[in-house]
Amino acid sequence: MRTTVPLTLLLCAALAGRAGAQPPTMPDSATARALAGTWLGAAWHGAESTAFGLSFERADSGRVNAKLWLPDLNCYGTEIGYVTTKGGQLAVRGAGLPITLTGDSLTGTVFGPLVRYGVTRGGVLPAKPLLPESPAAPAPRWSYRAAGALWASPVVRAGVVYVGDAGGKFHAVGAADGKVRWTYDAPGAIYGTAAVTADAVYFVADPGVLVKLDRAQGRELWRVPLGPPEAKRDLPSNTSAAWDYLAPTPLVEGDMVCVGSADSVFRALDAKTGRERWTHKAGGGIRAGACADAGHVYVGSLDHLVYALDKQTGAEAWRFDTKSAVTYGPGLANGRVVVGTRDSATLYALDPATGQPAWSKFFWMSWVESTPTVVDGVLYIGSSDSQRVRALDPATGDTRWSAWVGGWTWGTPLVVGDTVYYGTAGTATYFVPTQASLGALDRKTGAVLWRTSVALKADQFASGYGGSLAYEKGLVFAGGLDGMLIAFPAAGTR
Repeated sequence: MRTTVPLTLLLCAALAGRAGAQPPTMPDSATARALAGTWLGAAWHGAESTAFGLSFERADSGRVNAKLWLPDLNCYGTEIGYVTTKGGQLAVRGAGLPITLTGDSLTGTVFGPLVRYGVTRGGVLPAKPLLPESPAAPAPRWSYRAAGALWASPVVRAGVVYVGDAGGKFHAVGAADGKVRWTYDAPGAIYGTAAVTADAVYFVADPGVLVKLDRAQGRELWRVPLGPPEAKRDLPSNTSAAWDYLAPTPLVEGDMVCVGSADSVFRALDAKTGRERWTHKAGGGIRAGACADAGHVYVGSLDHLVYALDKQTGAEAWRFDTKSAVTYGPGLANGRVVVGTRDSATLYALDPATGQPAWSKFFWMSWVESTPTVVDGVLYIGSSDSQRVRALDPATGDTRWSAWVGGWTWGTPLVVGDTVYYGTAGTATYFVPTQASLGALDRKTGAVLWRTSVALKADQFASGYGGSLAYEKGLVFAGGLDGMLIAFPAAGTR
């Protein structure tokens, strides 16, 4: 399984270097004086640009310490390491920041070659905004405690909420009253959202097992191993390179169920028997779900590729290289396959016939850890370090509004009537502050309607809500990393 390195590890490595041995070469005194102070300008990724700033201060040790301002990544004076010089080239190496000093301007790239920056001396660096004051969330109608953290998203159908937990138990809970209908002891921890049909529930359990249950009673109908047992999960932390907190949601298409696995194989199985119909071998683990149209299934992999597969045979129609891991499932929008990536921090809209991009949108180094949804011609999507919920034009990718919500919005936004609901995960031990919360936004403008912060747990890295919300009959359902499933009234209901 190929993994990616989150930005936090790059920054932590840079900061660790500041406390280590003396760097081999530091800028001379004249250069240090020339760098000292604040610098303000812009960063560019292709034709897109955003505000960008740097500041430098010389410490008593002689080191020149650097701080970064990049509001689109919620960096407001984030320490990124110290300046070194090698062969006449200035750089903050841990942050991938070469520096060319020319009079009163600095130029270079940041966090890789694709983002350029240019700043000039002086200017007022932006201050971090405060989340707007807003009413608190409605009081929950009920709450239900699971046996472990709810990384998977709840799914509601016909008055019952279905969700699996990291303790290895799957739950069916009454949507109206929060009373348990049945539970099932799974083969292992559950990190993937279930697929629920009229008569069955499908989900993936560690270590790589697809399970089918009778929806009414929770009776096991079959289970199928998905390749060899998977390695232990590398959950989000400041030392993790994988942030491996997902399992794919099975895709049910007629009498067939499709699912990927960590052994890099995407499988199509007979939904009635679990027997294999066809397989397709990718180049890396598949943690994402899939989507389908009339003729093809579309799935992304940690090998950086999105695949279009013939629905009946599994034959590959095309593949597209996103340049980094795909960890969330694609969605269909405006006749295109829309899919986000990790390190390349880009949302792509691909032509389903050719796999070529119709448009792409850069999220400024923030992983796109969210599957999009389209409601009434508007695409809604979350993000990760950018801490934003966005409403986009699905035809062009242009932003209609972008709402800063203060935490990781890994789930798909939930659109109900005139309101967009979201949950965020957060932690106190990250390179930028992240706040766990539940909230609601005005669907037309993105303005915050209400918001309630969730207390961060001292004994776990991530708190809050890692998945999507669900809705039925006036109630919104949210599964927390504290193991609590809650239901609260949607706007306009009591």
